[in-house]
Amino acid sequence: MSDGDAAELNELEPTRRKGSLKVRSFVLGGVLLVAAGAALFTWRQAKPVIESRKYANVTYEVPVAPKLKPADGETVYRIDPSKSSLSYEVQERFAGKKTSSASGTTSGIAGDIAVDPTDLAATRIGTVVVNLEQLHSDNNLRDARLRLDYLESHKHPLATFEPDEVTGLKGELAEGKAQAFTMAGDLTVKEITKPVRFAGTATLTDGALTVKATADTKLSDFDAGPIRIAGMVSTDDDAELTLELTAYDPTERTIPTRISGPDAKEPTGGPSFAKTVQPILEANCVSCHNTGQMGAHALTIDTAGDARGVSDGLKTVTTLKHMPPWPASDEGVPLKHKMALTQAEIDAIARWSDAGAPLDVSAEALIKPKPTEPGPTPRKDIVLDRPAYTGSLENTNDYRCFVLDPKLTKPTYLTGYTFVGDQMEELHHAQVFHISGEQVASSKAVDGKDGEPGWGCYSGPSLQGKRPSKVPGRAPKRDVGFSGQANLVAGWVPGQGPSDFGEDTGILMEPGDALVLQLHYHYTGKPVPDRSTLALQLEPGTKDLKALRVINPIGPVEIPCAPADQDAPLCDRTAALADNVKLYGPSGAANEAGLLMLCGRTPEQLTKDFDGQVAASSCDQSVPEDGTLVAVLGHMHTLGKSFRLTLDADTEQEQVLLDIPEWSFDWQMNYELETPVHVKAGQPLRLECSWDRSADPLRPPKYIVFAEGTEDEMCFATYALIPDDQG
Repeated sequence: MSDGDAAELNELEPTRRKGSLKVRSFVLGGVLLVAAGAALFTWRQAKPVIESRKYANVTYEVPVAPKLKPADGETVYRIDPSKSSLSYEVQERFAGKKTSSASGTTSGIAGDIAVDPTDLAATRIGTVVVNLEQLHSDNNLRDARLRLDYLESHKHPLATFEPDEVTGLKGELAEGKAQAFTMAGDLTVKEITKPVRFAGTATLTDGALTVKATADTKLSDFDAGPIRIAGMVSTDDDAELTLELTAYDPTERTIPTRISGPDAKEPTGGPSFAKTVQPILEANCVSCHNTGQMGAHALTIDTAGDARGVSDGLKTVTTLKHMPPWPASDEGVPLKHKMALTQAEIDAIARWSDAGAPLDVSAEALIKPKPTEPGPTPRKDIVLDRPAYTGSLENTNDYRCFVLDPKLTKPTYLTGYTFVGDQMEELHHAQVFHISGEQVASSKAVDGKDGEPGWGCYSGPSLQGKRPSKVPGRAPKRDVGFSGQANLVAGWVPGQGPSDFGEDTGILMEPGDALVLQLHYHYTGKPVPDRSTLALQLEPGTKDLKALRVINPIGPVEIPCAPADQDAPLCDRTAALADNVKLYGPSGAANEAGLLMLCGRTPEQLTKDFDGQVAASSCDQSVPEDGTLVAVLGHMHTLGKSFRLTLDADTEQEQVLLDIPEWSFDWQMNYELETPVHVKAGQPLRLECSWDRSADPLRPPKYIVFAEGTEDEMCFATYALIPDDQG
């Protein structure tokens, strides 16, 4: 698989994985300010004291703007931030809900306006400077994520608007009379400058110059949207900015240099943080969001004060049941280790947030992950070593494979493992593959060829040679499935503990067999050498254990371009397939052709109901042998909309094994069945996938089929089966 494929996967993991929160999914109705300004008008002028990782906490110093010097006859009016603001408004669709308007405001604004009362046409407007760190909406977690991921205001805290033309004002200044005007100039956000035109009115009343003006812009102009978080939030590209200014003559009135934020009021009431809220966070959130964990670079929750800083967001994501991550619905067979909060826990967080997030502990009180629930802990019979690997920021999502060779000299069962993480903040997830001695030998042709240990492996190890047998005493079975994931046996995601397969099952490894550790590195800063590895629990091959198999039913993908893009060169299916061959070799076209044949479908059948946005596919296959099905997952890429795997579809015996109504690329989790299901060879199994092009409207137009790239798509399931014919 490619770029994040089957991320968060552990085919055999029997342990609870509560607490696995991920940065790109911990986002709220994402809207943002592309406001009066942005260039870095000097970080030293901004004065907010911000730790680089504490994006929820801001201070309220007013930025400094260049002062205008009055010419003869002019009066300079200075913006009063306590009575002024700049706001954004954008349409958003949040967690599958209907479209609504989202807005936010900052009063951290400064600038001068010079007015000649006898000649309004000569009015001058100086540089307007806006502090984006002080942006607030109705959701403090949204604000923290906007500042971090989209405005990057920890790097570029200030926005600027440089007017170069003011038109419409004329005649003499008259007390209380509104004057219509337009103001054109350069808006700079994140060091990106674009022309913007504001239109509005200005009025002088009792010494207060008031201005209200609006402008239309696009988020994409400033590399700040539109925002697309699959299954969570999407926004339009169009945004409306509104300036509401009140300015006074600074020689007659003191202009504030500090304002008060919406979090200044001390909250009271609500449930106890220490007794009610903190235990929920410790059991479900902070294993990924403590310092040093995978989600810390985006949202750090180390202390009670950190939690208070994102209280609105905690209420939102839990109320909508978007967090903790558990994309599977309740439709189908019961699943183990469900990570969803109880309604009482959700209500408690909401009441605490609504009360203003009061704390009955110090704001500096630490929040630590709750120990995992009791269960068997695998021994560390052998810790596999490997050389350190250092990635590059030229590839921020790096998939790297490493051979871990236990040097086996006799048949041995792998019955459990512990992921031994090194540079945790670099790690997104890990997958583990069982390879044969022949494949170990073939790995030498790719291992280290680019000067670093291991090799790039977006689609799995892809090694030459016969695959190892998964069941003692019989030849390997080659089932229809995705070859890149063959012999997948284990995995790791943040928040997951050691895995023991139980007393009765294991992975049989023959002399010469080894493992491949595939690590997904996600770099947000300078890469650090990493030596993450595995510790294994092993049992003699003579022990009476049952072997597990992992099987991958897969289906075709046919996603035409939207009607507006039909004339783009790669919207022609034949041209798109030819491009895939250039990118991936013959498999770029052959994979899809083979899947269509396997499933008895044609492109015309799969696209006849395409509405220009949502495409769907299905494939009826069958179980390859008698056995017990114990775990299942689904896999698609970033356009995924829904997934379902059904046993005995359209019959009285129908069982939905896994239903994901709102696909999340970020949470492709393995689901263990509460009660294993016994299946028979030939039993029908239906795979269904759908995709939504609106999840990524800025993607270059291309007809999409089953292929390797992140911007291609896939449709397949994985299930773990204990075959019956084992002694």
